[in-house]
Amino acid sequence: MGVKFGATVRKRYGKVYRTLKQKRRCPSCTSLKFKRVAMGIWRCNKCEYKVAAGAYDVNLGKLQG
Repeated sequence: MGVKFGATVRKRYGKVYRTLKQKRRCPSCTSLKFKRVAMGIWRCNKCEYKVAAGAYDVNLGKLQG
């Protein structure tokens, strides 16, 4: 994202991107292989546990504020 977008938009994008790419623990087996498969679908590659949650984070309340 270059100069075309404002600083506020770039900061907000950076926050969402960092939240999306951070490592997460699987609620079922506690491994660190819990990743987003598609928008709102999260899956553990180790135990095949699937859950539908937020688009960018499993906990919906994290990005507000």
